[in-house]
Amino acid sequence: MMEPAIGALLPEFFRRRHFLSSAMARIEEKHRPTTAGARTESSMSRRLQPSPRMVCAWPSQARHATGLVEASVWVLCVAATAFAIFLIQRSAVIIDLASLLAASAILGFLLAVHIVYGRWRRSPILSNLCGALAAMLWSGAIAGIVSLVGLRNNAPFIDAELAKWDRAAGVDLPAVIAWAADHPSWSHLLSIAYESSFLLLFGAALLLAVMRRFDQLWILTFVFTTTIIVCASVSVIWPAKGAFAFFEYPASLLEHLPTGAGTYHLLKLEYFRNNVSPLLSFANLQGVVTFPSFHCCLALMIIFATWHLKWLLPISLSWNALAITSTLPIGGHYAIDLPCGVVLWLVATLIAVAMISPRWSAASPGRRSDASRDQLAFSMGQAAIGTQSGD
Repeated sequence: MMEPAIGALLPEFFRRRHFLSSAMARIEEKHRPTTAGARTESSMSRRLQPSPRMVCAWPSQARHATGLVEASVWVLCVAATAFAIFLIQRSAVIIDLASLLAASAILGFLLAVHIVYGRWRRSPILSNLCGALAAMLWSGAIAGIVSLVGLRNNAPFIDAELAKWDRAAGVDLPAVIAWAADHPSWSHLLSIAYESSFLLLFGAALLLAVMRRFDQLWILTFVFTTTIIVCASVSVIWPAKGAFAFFEYPASLLEHLPTGAGTYHLLKLEYFRNNVSPLLSFANLQGVVTFPSFHCCLALMIIFATWHLKWLLPISLSWNALAITSTLPIGGHYAIDLPCGVVLWLVATLIAVAMISPRWSAASPGRRSDASRDQLAFSMGQAAIGTQSGD
């Protein structure tokens, strides 16, 4: 019953639409600024051209822009999980099933929100944030397992070699620790900076998601996942007790430092290395990585994530500089651990930035189709404006 009415209205609709388009084109032509020998682009054509910020605001297009980085993150998590299972099967480690189920439930919830709100509900902020947090928790937990279970490999400690490299670089690490003990206010400030690193990481992820900077969010996630897995894997081959255990600082010096400074990991290290059947609980996973310094990587990736935020960058630089400094008197690292951490962070960041660059993004079929569709819309708009101007 409605088809004849609609058919009768269509000619009138297109006639009025053509009239309005022609009128808008004439108005633009009248008010268009001109220069000698050059013709400026009309405001309508500029309006039709897709904006990069607007393109990234749509969930599907944002996924295409970051798809390769995100896929690499999940591949790394799966590969690290397989490596952790391999290590567990080779060692006499007992898994706390209750904590495993609780951790799996949290991870499953985050992944479900990431998938549902990315594919059907279309909430890019919530989807990307939960996806990034899921990848960080997953890779962080697996890295903790690898570093602890890897101690069962009984590889020789490399503390003597690390201390030798420090001396060759002219670093007197015991003097640095003595200075920190003589300045308790500074050592406590460094302790706060050291312990706040993971909180700042999650805060940076939340900020990037809310600001819809999904490319930066997944770069941060990729760098975190890569560096923490690599650091844990290296510790399986080249474990180290840490500078505090190697130099055996006296108790009179340690009592002037924050509780657990440089020694907080030793009980866990001895337990998993020497116990017959240690219990692995997800409720208190704690990495025992000394070389290279993951906290150094963590501070640098937070600085990089906030680099474009001019209002936040000075605070981020200052606080994370304290976090890097704290790795010696609070984290118990050797000085050589820091430049190795810098190199690891730099390599991971360069890989992530290269994957998200236009050259790599253009290789994605979905991204290429989006770009072609935008270009087609822009060309059609230009053609329509030219036709109406000719009328």
